[in-house]
Amino acid sequence: MTWYRDKHLWVALVVGILLRVLPLAIWYDDSCVRDECTYVRLATRFAAGEGMTSSVGWLWAPGYPAIMGLFKALTGEAGAIKALQVVAAAAATVFIYLLAQRAFSRSPAPPGNAAAGRRAGRIAAWLYALSAHQIFFTGRLWSEVLYGAILMGGLLLFGQARDALSAHWRARGDDPPAAQRRALTAALGLGALVGVCVLFRGVAQYMLPIFVVGLLWGRLRRKRAWLQALVLVGATVLVVAPYSAYATHKFGGFVLSDKTMGRMMWLGNNDFPPITFDYGNGQLSRRAYRASAKRGRPDCGSKKDVMEFDRCQTEEAVAWIKEHPKEFVGRMPMRAAQMLNPHSLLTRHLRWGNFPGMPQWMDELIILWQAAGSGLVMLLGAVGLTSRGKGATGLVVGGILVYHVAAIALLAGLSRYRVPLEPLLMIYAAGLLASPRAARRALSDSFLGWRWLLTGLTLLVLLPLILWYLPSGWYSWRQW
Repeated sequence: MTWYRDKHLWVALVVGILLRVLPLAIWYDDSCVRDECTYVRLATRFAAGEGMTSSVGWLWAPGYPAIMGLFKALTGEAGAIKALQVVAAAAATVFIYLLAQRAFSRSPAPPGNAAAGRRAGRIAAWLYALSAHQIFFTGRLWSEVLYGAILMGGLLLFGQARDALSAHWRARGDDPPAAQRRALTAALGLGALVGVCVLFRGVAQYMLPIFVVGLLWGRLRRKRAWLQALVLVGATVLVVAPYSAYATHKFGGFVLSDKTMGRMMWLGNNDFPPITFDYGNGQLSRRAYRASAKRGRPDCGSKKDVMEFDRCQTEEAVAWIKEHPKEFVGRMPMRAAQMLNPHSLLTRHLRWGNFPGMPQWMDELIILWQAAGSGLVMLLGAVGLTSRGKGATGLVVGGILVYHVAAIALLAGLSRYRVPLEPLLMIYAAGLLASPRAARRALSDSFLGWRWLLTGLTLLVLLPLILWYLPSGWYSWRQW
């Protein structure tokens, strides 16, 4: 059954769209908050023809503010990008359905795998459609929803690139040139989307090698696989290079996508505990932020010269790490826990009363819904990935997740950084929910029980990190 004939998917799509459109219709005049306002300022400068600009020492990746600038120029409102985010969320619902279907309809025996894959796809679509985090961020001015949709689109193209090359090898005398063209076209599209990811998020700058390894996985002796990898890298470079050249010339120093590492290291590696801006475990006011900043090392470099500012901040952070190696390592779990906090900026929004007219009981219900939903997705997704994740796709998804958590553990954490990654875990959470017996069988059949060991170690690390800041969303609890 093709995806557009699945009535269950269409119901999930309609429900998901309604849950995203209704808040926009009710609270249409909701104002920007913190970084959202910075995005609006950057978009306004884009619309005025100034191109990419820095903001108080930060030079963010250009993708999201550039698109906002386009909407600002066309409609007069940068916030009109929310309409595109609703469309992207609908596309992401289809993408996650297809990814889960693909992942769990190819598992070896028992019979009926097509039905099992379809069931996993439907569950994944509903997990995404009903996710409080994804609903909230669709209606806000952050890049999470667009970035998540682009990332899932890339994963679909990655699977197609692998499949197309396998089809080329099987074709032999039938039509190998056509199969080869499909394989290279898919790799070209994948490279373009990886490049777009780099232009959307600074952390994505180092994600390309994960996809290269994925294309070569199990195919190191195949010349066509190496050609695919070369096309992938070339396409990524072609997408990123024009902006990199423009920004390098404009700001007077090499820029690949952004210049934020120095400031991130200032937030996470300083005399004060790692700063975040989440409710219950972060700095929610300028006064609190400034009080924390006074306890740490002062800024160095001029915020007007973003290259000098980033260089100076990075050097001082490295010096601090060298002087405090035990504290640096000891804070890694805290920074990772800040990212894996089951709450998100939705909790902050609700606690600040930014959805006027809703009764208190509904606020509490939504906070519980998002914390429980996110926590379960992370746990079930981790178990699904370690028990049934296989092949190059499992390797790439696992690599992306581990890479992001490791990067945050080194720099600074915030729950917002996790939001575009949750759909990847939803794929494997859906596989686990669709067929728990298959997961148990995969665990038991693994060589020397290595999947049992990996799953156990993953949960041993993940569960405390998820629970660390769970109480922070409630007044009467706040800490364990």
